Amino acid sequence: MEARRSTTATPEDAELVRATLAGRPDAFGELVERYQRRATSVAYRLLGNLHDALEVCQESFLRAHRKLNALEDPSRFGPWLLRIVTNLSLNFRRSRGPRLSLEDCLLREDESREERVADAPHSEDRPGARLAGRELEERIHAGLAELPPQQRAALVLFSIEQLPQKDVARILDCSVEAVKWHVFQGRRKMKEFLAEHL
Repeated sequence: MEARRSTTATPEDAELVRATLAGRPDAFGELVERYQRRATSVAYRLLGNLHDALEVCQESFLRAHRKLNALEDPSRFGPWLLRIVTNLSLNFRRSRGPRLSLEDCLLREDESREERVADAPHSEDRPGARLAGRELEERIHAGLAELPPQQRAALVLFSIEQLPQKDVARILDCSVEAVKWHVFQGRRKMKEFLAEHL
């Protein structure tokens, strides 16, 4: 049944692409609605900053719209868009210097992130569970930031976003074997980075 659902989703993307090219802007709006959450998720995991991720996603959708007539297979809109998001995210990451996240900007001057997390309410059943979860999440983001761009992108797209390896290979413009190698190396480095938390 899952296979049937995925085959019906593909022609819908193709129909929306064709309708957009025929001059129906609402059709592209449907594509944006369909892929906005996943695109933002990919950009956020690659950049580690929500504001930057939203900026990259907006630019990605604008580029996709401008270059829609260059898309050879309209049924592959999703992977094509994620390739744009991934490339723009990696370029954005290379071009920027160190930046504060939106969360860092919201902290009071006299309050550190650690103090804010420590003051967060704990679960009644497991005191400290929220703090431990927050520390692990921060460590994961830090570990992802340390990976080389190709390993980070492959790990995010395959392991977190759960795209098929052949789609990841198309997005990263490499072979499936290269995707497997990047994911393997990325996982190995993340395990080392997270060793004290696992």
